[in-house]
Amino acid sequence: MRAPLLVLAVAGLTACSTLDPHNIIGRRNAVHAPAVSPVPSKDDGWRQAALEAVWTTINERYYDPKLNGVDWKAARAQYEPLLAKAGEEEYWELLDKMAGELKDSHTRVESPRRVEEINNQESHSLGLNFTELDGKLVLTSVHPDSDAYWAGARTGMAILSIDGRPALAYYRQLVAEARESSTPWARTRGAVRKINSGALKSKSTMVFERADAGQPVSTITAAMERRKFFSPPSMISRTLPSGFGYVRFSGFQESLRGRVIAAIEELKDTPGLILDLRNNGGGSGDMAAAIMGRFFESDQKGAKVLTRTGKPVTVLFVPVIKTEPVLKGAGKSAYLKPLVILTNAGSASASEIVSGGLQDAGRATIVGERTCGCLLGYIGYADLPGGGQLAYSEIGFVTPKGRRIEGEGVVPDRAVTLSAEDYRLQRDRALEAAEAVLATKVAAEKAK
Repeated sequence: MRAPLLVLAVAGLTACSTLDPHNIIGRRNAVHAPAVSPVPSKDDGWRQAALEAVWTTINERYYDPKLNGVDWKAARAQYEPLLAKAGEEEYWELLDKMAGELKDSHTRVESPRRVEEINNQESHSLGLNFTELDGKLVLTSVHPDSDAYWAGARTGMAILSIDGRPALAYYRQLVAEARESSTPWARTRGAVRKINSGALKSKSTMVFERADAGQPVSTITAAMERRKFFSPPSMISRTLPSGFGYVRFSGFQESLRGRVIAAIEELKDTPGLILDLRNNGGGSGDMAAAIMGRFFESDQKGAKVLTRTGKPVTVLFVPVIKTEPVLKGAGKSAYLKPLVILTNAGSASASEIVSGGLQDAGRATIVGERTCGCLLGYIGYADLPGGGQLAYSEIGFVTPKGRRIEGEGVVPDRAVTLSAEDYRLQRDRALEAAEAVLATKVAAEKAK
């Protein structure tokens, strides 16, 4: 989760460990600024400098001084000789894999190519998402601008082969080789990224299995280019035909905060509300707290914040992240009717603080799948020699009931896992279950 920040502009100020113990002033915290590190070359020493920066920063600033029990010196000894002889792309992948030894999805190294994509809010990919279901590698989404879509690939189809390799076996191999992450299921994202992403216009060939109801099984072969896809912040809200309110947004980006809160306010007359956080990878902690507060009339205890020193995060002696935060209630504007939150394995970080915190408070029913289990916080990216960037976890979280979600995830009150058939039919059984839960709760309240 991107931790809340106080944006400072102090003329002539030089950051030091006393005034800025978390190096907020001395570090770039906006990922949309252009990279300022030198372009890599064979003779500028950037490789060793980048390794040193990553290892030392994590060693000295990681929120857990025990580094999750990892022998960090041994990790360096293992990866340093590999890094010395790796090609440029492999170098950044290996450096990220070293950071992954902490089993923390938030502590990561981004390559210069990935930094540029993040800065431009874009991705270079085949436009596919997929997962293992019923012994097959099944498409869960196909971008309408992708080559795969125009070749006829649709959600629910199985991928039979990838560049001549059996798809499921290849996927499982990549999962096994993926960098460590917060949970075993979070590691699968690395395999999806490895298959899907790559250099712009690089090519891949896949064979898809088409199985329409009542029709013989046939295949589609698609030779595809990786294209540029943009991912600006987005949200939708509406009153469903059932009469319940529905809000879904792409992530906890501050540019969406006002729109999400306004949508909840606009749906205040609906008898129940569904907050859809599926595949919401998180973002701003401030925004998460603001949204949670909309579902309480009075102030509430927030999640306890863990830091390396046990003290609040400060800048110029002013606390910008408190260890015992308070959620500001919405008073008479609060939405106090039944609430369901939809989650899946792609619900991460700020999505988990919202779903886990509201579940703990008895304020929301969670429907869907267990979340990512990826709930730590970083304050901002740090530039690395060679053009890459480092994010490292500086804060941990414990819910008011003392629950750690990192490494565990939020377990739904009602589990619903979509099948390959659901994807093929474009049937959202999780949403159906959420509406059924709300209908039951509304009926029970009327019967009181």
